[in-house]
Amino acid sequence: MKKTILRNIGVATAATFCLTAGVLATSVSDSVASSRTSQATPSELKCYATTGNPDEVVCYRVSKRVLNSGDGRLTFVPFLIQVPTPSNPPTPSVVNVLPS
Repeated sequence: MKKTILRNIGVATAATFCLTAGVLATSVSDSVASSRTSQATPSELKCYATTGNPDEVVCYRVSKRVLNSGDGRLTFVPFLIQVPTPSNPPTPSVVNVLPS
């Protein structure tokens, strides 16, 4: 009888410990992911010119935002940020319409 009670207490304690550790790990990973979500990592500069006006160059910085997909995976989503055209821009790509 005493062994059964001690075994039940041991199982209940282990289950409580595992549950608490899981909740703490989830909250820590969510806080780390949410702090990363607000940060964008800038990358290379891309410049474009339209076929209608090839002399006007518009430049964009390609950035990636980290999003938490909710199932423990992080997803990197690229997006463009229009920036002022530098005095010596890289060779522009000629397109029909500028990216939006």
